[in-house]
Amino acid sequence: MQYFGGKSKIRKQIATFLTSIRQGRDYLEPFVGGAWVLQEMTGHRTASDNNKALITMYKSLQAGWLPPEEVSELLYAKYKANQNEMDPLTAFIAIGCSFGGKWFGGYARQKGYNFAAGGRRALQKQLSFLLDVCFVAKDYREWQPKNKLIYCDPPYEGVTEYKTKFDHVSFWETMRHWSKNNIVVISEYKAPNDFKCVLEIPTKTIIRGANNKPVQVVEQLFMYKSI
Repeated sequence: MQYFGGKSKIRKQIATFLTSIRQGRDYLEPFVGGAWVLQEMTGHRTASDNNKALITMYKSLQAGWLPPEEVSELLYAKYKANQNEMDPLTAFIAIGCSFGGKWFGGYARQKGYNFAAGGRRALQKQLSFLLDVCFVAKDYREWQPKNKLIYCDPPYEGVTEYKTKFDHVSFWETMRHWSKNNIVVISEYKAPNDFKCVLEIPTKTIIRGANNKPVQVVEQLFMYKSI
């Protein structure tokens, strides 16, 4: 299922790097989003997000729920106007049936393609990798982790906000604090000077340039320099 800012195309490269530095630690992902990197990790895994509707969807999938194969524009509008975070269909429609996977970013249309059916198939395939994950509805600032491998994929600075406004200054300060007692890896395009780039991965975005070709960017993984 397409997810705004998701890591589906580069998930294996990121997971390979994370696994190489894991050192037996439990894995924590506080910005689970589309769960693409999460699905490539093994062992004890905990994933959270402050989007309660998203966590409701994942927990419901684990319990046997499946989304519909058809979502009309009328139903899309209904859910956009009344976003019930306890209804798993809310997140599925908001992401899986929206343009670019952006939260209620507009009803997705493409000739010959059914976004609801495609999203359902993608989630069914992904679910087998997520059945034993502990999903938690929680803001990242509520965590007090210790001796974990933590992968953070926050909203990127200077990019369209995903759902709510994000405090980037507070985020980086939290990453400094967490890095004292954990191994912390952050995905971004840029970082403060006291963080070092440990991996670069060229990739393409859904944004298209003047020649109508996808814009190529370089995803980077950062770690705090003091560790």
